[in-house]
Amino acid sequence: MLTQLLSIVRSARPAMPLMPRAIVEAIFLSEGSIGNAAKVARQLGLPNRFKLARILKEEGLPPLHRLAEWALVESWVLTAERRGVSLCHIAFRCRRHPSACYRLVKEVTGLSWEQVRERGSRWLHRQFSIQFRSRGQGLTSQLPSKVLRERRVVRGKGAHRRVVQGSAQH
Repeated sequence: MLTQLLSIVRSARPAMPLMPRAIVEAIFLSEGSIGNAAKVARQLGLPNRFKLARILKEEGLPPLHRLAEWALVESWVLTAERRGVSLCHIAFRCRRHPSACYRLVKEVTGLSWEQVRERGSRWLHRQFSIQFRSRGQGLTSQLPSKVLRERRVVRGKGAHRRVVQGSAQH
């Protein structure tokens, strides 16, 4: 289990509701993907993947696939540090194409695998924390879920109106 990333999420969002917390914990427990968004939504009893995306966004969390990518990269870095093996070796053991793994590391971190390895898992944790907390600077993560639900677009009879903190705008 990727305890360091999980602790970053827990400390940033201590009052996270059960469903998003369960999703985050499942991703970090599995050290990567728990399935595509449609499958995960279906397993959670949600109507579709868009509802799942809204739930994560309302809690200030990155999309499902992005959380899984961070978890996967962290598991690779920790494995490389513990065992002293290359990403190519890790990729073959995970039944992945090595070049896809190198590209994913670059996409997630902005650095090559060699640079990430030199900087280590502590650097990776700081980067995740920065990325995660920067998502938290926006409106969606600072407000409680109840307030966010009130800010959603409410559809009336033929007219659209936005509810903003209790007052309707037309």
